[in-house]
Amino acid sequence: MSKSKIVRLTQPIVLDGKTITEVQVRRPKVKDLRAMERENNGTATQIDQGVAMAALLTELPVEIVDEMDAVDFAAVSEVIAGFLPQGPAPATGAAS
Repeated sequence: MSKSKIVRLTQPIVLDGKTITEVQVRRPKVKDLRAMERENNGTATQIDQGVAMAALLTELPVEIVDEMDAVDFAAVSEVIAGFLPQGPAPATGAAS
């Protein structure tokens, strides 16, 4: 299983004079999920949490993720969601 995936941006981002055309999204670890839980003091929205997780897993500053095109942010979010478990297995252990 891949440890990371590349997302090609439809709208490049400029960071420190360098144009970013793709971002690497790494698989989250439990420590990443714990960090997100600690940061969510009950006031963070789902978007806030998504931005924070995207920043963490792409190693981009939150300010850069904030400037990301909505389509590109959705693509990064989809990759992150694909790395996460989809829910508990049925009690019988059979696939649903």
